[in-house]
Amino acid sequence: MRTIYLISTAILLTGCNSETNEKTTQEIIEIATGSAPANISADATVIAADGSTLREGSNRWTCMPGTPPNENVNPMCVDQAWQEWLQAFINQEPYDSEAKGFGVSYMLQGDQAVDNNDPFNTNRSIGTWIQEGPHLMLLMPASLMSDLPRDPYSGGPYVMWENNDFVHMMVPLEVTERPN
Repeated sequence: MRTIYLISTAILLTGCNSETNEKTTQEIIEIATGSAPANISADATVIAADGSTLREGSNRWTCMPGTPPNENVNPMCVDQAWQEWLQAFINQEPYDSEAKGFGVSYMLQGDQAVDNNDPFNTNRSIGTWIQEGPHLMLLMPASLMSDLPRDPYSGGPYVMWENNDFVHMMVPLEVTERPN
């Protein structure tokens, strides 16, 4: 579970400040499990921002509330395939989407802004920055995403991090507004 914490830290580091007020364990569990439908999150393992297990699950899903510095603000629930993807991401190890299985990640409370082109870009003056509201993220072979849009503002699903080992499909669940 420590690996998932480290991975989600790398994904979510965007320079945004978070609330510093203390939350109870139950409040953190509610934040984490609010990122996916109840039929998934009710039986999922829940980990805290520090990687410690808050609740053991029984369905092979893992929910997390967000990570420093965005603690408790951008939770997600991930399946086993996403857990493997997250491990590769945090360790910046190769991840071959063509050889791996399909995967689903829920972020029903939205996410922090990230560059749609480069997973490791922290310079907001370059790239195509997107801050999604509620969405799903899907892992699949990159070859199956060849006909999908790359522009996150084109409407509907789009490819994030094309030409990178960490390519995946984003599925917004509401209209994504282009920043002014």
